[in-house]
Amino acid sequence: METIYMILFLLPTIWVGPFWFFMLLEPGSDRANKWVEGNMLFIGPLVTYFVTIFVNPTGMIELFTGNPAEIMDTMVELLGTESGTVLAWAHFVAGDIIATRWMWRKSIENGLGINQIRLITFFGVMLMPLGLLLHILLNRK
Repeated sequence: METIYMILFLLPTIWVGPFWFFMLLEPGSDRANKWVEGNMLFIGPLVTYFVTIFVNPTGMIELFTGNPAEIMDTMVELLGTESGTVLAWAHFVAGDIIATRWMWRKSIENGLGINQIRLITFFGVMLMPLGLLLHILLNRK
C-alpha cells in the first residue's frame, strides 16, 4: 500500500480515538461531554475523505459519470482500490462516531449504568450493528 493511503487510512481512526475514549472511560463526566459537544470529532474523517478524493478523483468521477446500470460493478472496482478503501473507511468512521455519540447521549439521558453505557459505546465504534442492538435493548423505557 502506498504510504499516502496508509496515512489517510489511519488518520480518521487516530483522530476519533480520543473522543471515543472519553465517552468510553468517563461516560458521565463534564470533560467527556465538552470534548464531544461540537463538531471537532468529524474533522479527521472529513479531511481524510476530501484529501483522498483530491489525491485520486478518478474513482469518484467514474462513479458519477458511468453507466447507472453498472453502478454495482463501478463500486466494486472503486472499493477494491487503495483510495476506495480509504474513502469507505473514512465514511465508516464518521458514521460510527456520529451514531455512537447519539447512543452515548441517549444512554446518559436515560440513566443507564456506567457499564451499560461503556458496552454500548465500545461496540458503537468497534462493531456498530451490535452497538446499535445493545442500545435498543438496554434503552427500553
